[in-house]
Amino acid sequence: MLTDDPQTQKALSTATSTLTRVLHEVHWPTLSKGKPDAWLYFYEDFLEVYDNALRKKTGSYYTPPEVVQAMVRLTDEALRDPALFGRHEGLAAKDVTIADPATGTGTFLLGVLRKIAETVADDQGAGAVGPALGAAAHRLIGFELQFGPFAVAQLRLMAEMRALMGAAATGTGAGGNLPQPRLYVTDTLGDPFAAQTGFSTMLAPIGNSRKEANAIKRDEPITVVIGNPPYKEKAKGRGGWVEAGSPNRMSPMRHWDLPPEWGQGAHAKHLKNLYVFFWRWASWKVFAPDLFETTGQATDDRGGIVTYITVAGFLNGPGFEKMRMELRRDCSDIWVIDCTPEGHQPEVPTRIFQGVQHPVCIVVAARKKGKDRTTPARLHVRRLATGPRKNKFTELEAITLAGSGWSVGPSDWRAPFLAEAKAEWAGFPAIEALFEYDGSGAMPGRTWIIAPDVATLNARWAKLVKEKNAEVKEALFYPHEGGDKTLNKPAKAGLAGHEFRPSPVGVETGKPIEPIRYAFRSFDRQWIIPDNRLLNRPNPELWNSYSTKQVFFTALEKTSPKTGPAITVASLIPDHDHYRGSFSGRVFPLWRDAAATVPNVKAALLAHLSTTYGKPVAAPDVMAYVAALLAHPAFTAHFKEDLIRPGLRVPVTADAALFDRAVALGREVIWLHTYGERFADPASDRPAAPPRMPKGQGPTIPVGGTIPGAPNPLPDTMHHDPSTGRLHVGEGFIENVPIAVAEYQVSGRSVLRQWFSYRKADRTRPVIGDRRPPSALDKIQPDHWLPEYTEDLLNLLHVLGRLVALESAQASLLDEICAAPLLTEASLTGAGALASAPVVKGKKAKAAAQPGLFD
Repeated sequence: MLTDDPQTQKALSTATSTLTRVLHEVHWPTLSKGKPDAWLYFYEDFLEVYDNALRKKTGSYYTPPEVVQAMVRLTDEALRDPALFGRHEGLAAKDVTIADPATGTGTFLLGVLRKIAETVADDQGAGAVGPALGAAAHRLIGFELQFGPFAVAQLRLMAEMRALMGAAATGTGAGGNLPQPRLYVTDTLGDPFAAQTGFSTMLAPIGNSRKEANAIKRDEPITVVIGNPPYKEKAKGRGGWVEAGSPNRMSPMRHWDLPPEWGQGAHAKHLKNLYVFFWRWASWKVFAPDLFETTGQATDDRGGIVTYITVAGFLNGPGFEKMRMELRRDCSDIWVIDCTPEGHQPEVPTRIFQGVQHPVCIVVAARKKGKDRTTPARLHVRRLATGPRKNKFTELEAITLAGSGWSVGPSDWRAPFLAEAKAEWAGFPAIEALFEYDGSGAMPGRTWIIAPDVATLNARWAKLVKEKNAEVKEALFYPHEGGDKTLNKPAKAGLAGHEFRPSPVGVETGKPIEPIRYAFRSFDRQWIIPDNRLLNRPNPELWNSYSTKQVFFTALEKTSPKTGPAITVASLIPDHDHYRGSFSGRVFPLWRDAAATVPNVKAALLAHLSTTYGKPVAAPDVMAYVAALLAHPAFTAHFKEDLIRPGLRVPVTADAALFDRAVALGREVIWLHTYGERFADPASDRPAAPPRMPKGQGPTIPVGGTIPGAPNPLPDTMHHDPSTGRLHVGEGFIENVPIAVAEYQVSGRSVLRQWFSYRKADRTRPVIGDRRPPSALDKIQPDHWLPEYTEDLLNLLHVLGRLVALESAQASLLDEICAAPLLTEASLTGAGALASAPVVKGKKAKAAAQPGLFD
């Protein structure tokens, strides 16, 4: 593009002549080894080494050719379907225009070219391919923002056209005028109605490219949009016209905004993702481009297809309910292929995109001309088998839209794009439906303010406040990327129940605010400095409602538990990764206020259960009931197939006797999870003290087994010997540790190994998300094993031992409850039992409510 202008070409002549001489010596067949996609892999490897930050910043992850071939083939099949489009030539049909809005290195357009050539050769013969491709080139459109992949796409597409058409077909030999697809350097999400900005002579080709691309985006009908849009979280402000609109034109994204009355506003942030903006652009362009001009109604009824491979969060997330509703309105049929049955952060060899930890899916969304927007699209869903990516490529190769293996998805407007839940599971109310409020745990944003012992926190704070060098001190404090907590920012408020210091941390000279116990991970109680100036997102709701009577459930939100209990319980303020140590989830408190007078369990549900069982039912009873049913491995195993779809459900018994048994069992479960701090009852063998196994059955440290303290260094190893029942910690050991206790897991994460990882000598952890090195304060830790570590470990082993002993009773009770009459979600909803309490606003609410109740 930059050498098309004669003046520019003259100015760059030295550079271009040098490049030409070098490249002339390259023997391309040797370089590619006969593989037409060698250029793709070269560019991917180059970018990863040259500027991997650019790849992540732009969300660029290039699609494997095997996946592209499957997506192109499925799109071609949809076009041929007589019930949808009836184009027997598929992508080769002369009235089908295809666009890739994030062309990258051109892999999708290459796939389309090859499919057209294959179709023409099969129908008309090889001699007809050249002219057909020459005519088809104008129907292929590619938009790309980055010059690097754009240049590679140009090269690959021209080379492929020459190879498929043959030199004779061009009319002038290998160096002749070759018809080219229409490729443009442009921002797909940019305003197609904006006036063109002036460019210098040297950059005029870029200006012309954007001008021509805008004309296509604004005026030209497109039948198929296919591709792999970039993925980038927290992309607010990067959606261009699609996100922000323009004068006299509402932004297309506004049509996917969550209505306030749906009560899902907290999840709206998930729409601010680049791949969502590209979904919105494609649906606007293919299905109803004039939808937002004036009346809000479509003025152009056309058919078309959007085929994308993207992150799968929109299939189920609550923030995407309006998006799913509008796609159901727009489309006649939607096919969804879940490419990551392993869930979030799968093993690298199983990933379609090896650098992407999130689940991904392939979606073919088709709209038949004349589609009735009052009828939801037919949803067809399937999952690839778990296993290596090469096996997934093989499976994709065999999938057809008309073939077997598809399940019917729900037709409810806002329902997930997942298979219908089994009747039993679907009949249970969702766990969040039982509570007025659920939110995230505390999000500290810096790890140095959490430690397994108080002395470490005091030492870290002392080093921070004594540091004189401002730059070093800033690095020690570790300002969070995107956060607003800094050394020099004063605090407007403290955390409820703790000292408030309004001055900035940077002027501190004394001791820290007194550390408190903190529910850092499931069964791992560490310590935290409760200072609002240090916690990026403390979630005041949790602190305002905290008391010695508070109980918190924690569970996953976007993913499902794999093994172990489906929920865990805490009596302390929980971390946002409390449940598993990753995959931040939701927190369900027992009380909404610090006085423990306002239940978080819905009042309507308590009233309905009281009527059903013929006796009063209180919020603690419901918490205990849920703990009995969900906080054990049998629940996760029993509903393994149902838990493919994220989200927990609770079988609610209609039998008062079964409810009472579950409450009694659940009170013990909560007592164990909270180390004896909640639901204590000495008469029921639940003293207000750390739980203990029966004498002779619990873990003990014999003579000679003591875990050495000072002057010995901290241990770095811990292992369990099943033959002796010993848990070895460095040079010491603990006896009477059964295998089930040593291997106790929470969704695939070993509780003991995770607990020990925060107390051993080498506590370094993989860097995820924020790629900066951690604060040097994190390295401050004891140089020897502390007696309190031993005490904490023994308490943990006793708790796990008693929980393991309860599992068979919990499993049996779950089976009994599921086999007996249940109060289904439909029946509870019909009785008004799942209705939320009205939200009181204004001065009266603030005067009447406990602090934080309506925050």
